[in-house]
Amino acid sequence: MNNFLGIDIGGTNTAFGIVSEEGEMLYSGNVSTKDFSTIDSLAEAIKKHLESNTKESYDSVGIGAPSVSRSSGCIEFAPNLDWGDIVPLKGSFEKVFGEGVIVINDANAAALGEKHFGDAGELKNFSVITLGTGVGLGTVIDGKLMEGTNGLAGELGHLVIRRAGRECNCGNLGCLETYAGAAGIALTAKEKLEFSSGGSALMSLPPSDLTPLEIFNAARKDDPVSLEVIDSVCHDLGYALSSLINLFDIEHIYITGGIANSGNILRRKIEKHLKSYVLPNLRTKISLKISTLNQTGAGILGAVAAIKEYSKEAVS
Repeated sequence: MNNFLGIDIGGTNTAFGIVSEEGEMLYSGNVSTKDFSTIDSLAEAIKKHLESNTKESYDSVGIGAPSVSRSSGCIEFAPNLDWGDIVPLKGSFEKVFGEGVIVINDANAAALGEKHFGDAGELKNFSVITLGTGVGLGTVIDGKLMEGTNGLAGELGHLVIRRAGRECNCGNLGCLETYAGAAGIALTAKEKLEFSSGGSALMSLPPSDLTPLEIFNAARKDDPVSLEVIDSVCHDLGYALSSLINLFDIEHIYITGGIANSGNILRRKIEKHLKSYVLPNLRTKISLKISTLNQTGAGILGAVAAIKEYSKEAVS
């Protein structure tokens, strides 16, 4: 029976795990992405960690990361990573782990994970939105993953939702990510607190602790500023997702990533705004869910699903 190593590289953390053929997580670990100045040093650290902490073996390696071009095997101009414009992801990991490493855009990996291990199963049309440091999108149409010419399709976070809005790390202004990514949510909270008359629990937090987790926790206690922030974020996400639905008639959307841990308050508010922008004949057909994989390592399982999907290419 084969085991697989899945690696999920994010702008803040890198998670990795050894997974069975059936999707059981046999071992998992994580490191801070920002602790590594090069992709080579990250690859070496993961290999050493596994050698020191588990006896579980694996036959293949899959990696999901932002802005990955499957055609080049490189991370290209990733706004939230500090390793340079062109990062040889596949080559660097193959030097450490051996030939045949599969690399894929992280949001596309999430879609494959939902297909192979999650609730999507046999669905022919669905999307997965990843909410964390950035905002990504993986979409399956007619049973096939939409990757685009270079495997870079799905950069929902860089859909411009406000002309002349906030400056994004990608160089554009007004990208969705600057409002719905982790840093963007915190910035919205800080802006609203400046004009608040008081009474918000967020005011007692130092700026470094003003995270999406704290904001959503306060919102559950009816904190007025937190509720305003979340409504604004969910409005922007709903607006962006409505374009996807109106263009491609997607009924099923799964939410994953660190911010998805906020649960139903996030889902309900996105759905409310989403339906106000979707065409009338599609409104009642939308299914928006928190991915059941979110608590079990969706990014890792997505990277493993990419192995299942593309392993023949790696040896061809």
